Amino acid sequence: MKIKKLLFLAIPAMAISGLTGCGAKYDVKITVYNWADYIYDGTDDDGNIVDKSTVKRFEEYYKEKHNLSLKVEYRTFSTPEEMYSKLKAGSVKADLICPSDYMIQKMANEGRLEPFSYNESTGKYGESLKNFEDNGSQFIKDRFKSVKLKDGNSFLTYAVPYFWGTMGFTYDPDYFEPEEVGTWECLWNKDAKYKNQFSLKDSMRDTYVTAIFHVYRDEIKALDEDDPDYNAKLTAIFNRCDDATIAKVEAALKEAKKTTINTFEVDEGKDDIVKGAYHANLAWSGDAIYAMDSAEENEPAKYLNYALPEEGSNVWFDGWCMPKGANKEVAEEFVNFISIPEIAVLNMSYVGYTSPIVGDEVWEYVKETYAADEKVEDTYEVDLSFYFGKEAKISIDSEEEGRQFDAQYPTEEVLKKCCMMNDFGDQQKKVEEMWVRVKAA
Repeated sequence: MKIKKLLFLAIPAMAISGLTGCGAKYDVKITVYNWADYIYDGTDDDGNIVDKSTVKRFEEYYKEKHNLSLKVEYRTFSTPEEMYSKLKAGSVKADLICPSDYMIQKMANEGRLEPFSYNESTGKYGESLKNFEDNGSQFIKDRFKSVKLKDGNSFLTYAVPYFWGTMGFTYDPDYFEPEEVGTWECLWNKDAKYKNQFSLKDSMRDTYVTAIFHVYRDEIKALDEDDPDYNAKLTAIFNRCDDATIAKVEAALKEAKKTTINTFEVDEGKDDIVKGAYHANLAWSGDAIYAMDSAEENEPAKYLNYALPEEGSNVWFDGWCMPKGANKEVAEEFVNFISIPEIAVLNMSYVGYTSPIVGDEVWEYVKETYAADEKVEDTYEVDLSFYFGKEAKISIDSEEEGRQFDAQYPTEEVLKKCCMMNDFGDQQKKVEEMWVRVKAA
């Protein structure tokens, strides 16, 4: 999930020497349980250590601030379901975890999370999370705040946003035209050109979405995009999981397996699309950026694009949460630290997904990474003011349209059609059983 354009930033007053060595006792310990490859680890693309990791920077920052030695035990998981199972079984005890939106909802509703220093009435975080309060995108805060949990609180009480992105198709523009993969209906196209040319996620949640947009395509098309409640209505359809919907999704996915679907994959799709194993891969936006970057580095260079289907898609969020019994004080300090814009840039440039942090340093990074050279005549302008909370317009080389920048920073119009996932609740087992049948078909 690494972006190749990595900035190495010098963070002032963090280079502390003489920390407690290996095997020694520490004054404070916390456990952070996160996705793999989801924080800057100080290595280059070959795995060589070239810089201090984010975790190391925090340990040194904490030592300087409190004069206490801190050890962060950093562990990783591959799916939110794996994380949930291990926490529930007690095989992992963590102070901070980073689940996806639907899992945050599930764990909060089950009473498994500690609240952050957040005031629902004022909509603001407390002093312990000042960096996020000052630098977090209001657009992202509003999206998190819109989801209400069983106790009446919003996501923001139990989660601080960390990364977000969309889901669409990474594709080979030498094989598919943008409009051919610019709709979910491509997965049900019986033309010989489409046969076995798509890989989908071996992820029940994400592949379920593709079929929802197919089976309810007419109802979705009939929605009025000018309706202020458009996104809410689309989200309601997007999250349907009643018995009738589950049956429709199952039939649709089995149908697609007979024609367009080449394979279901977990993580290898971002590499296989570069190798040409198939010509379109259902991908999270950060993995799409990884694939596009990797393809460009090939000899000879190959160019891939990213398409968000016109009907809409998923906008997913991963957020930091504190399980019950967490060391809240240090956990909040860790989240506050990685909300420093310079640190957010390190993590974002390494991981490839979009940070909710929008400080000046982040905007400068975006311009440095993506803005068209002044000599380029054919450009298109994107207005990200809605996201950065200030005037933020950028000109992009037209040859880069539909590529890395568009994957990382969708427009406000595009995001209006993107929906957040809800927990399946009591229907979870039925959807899981459906998914087993689809894969076995």
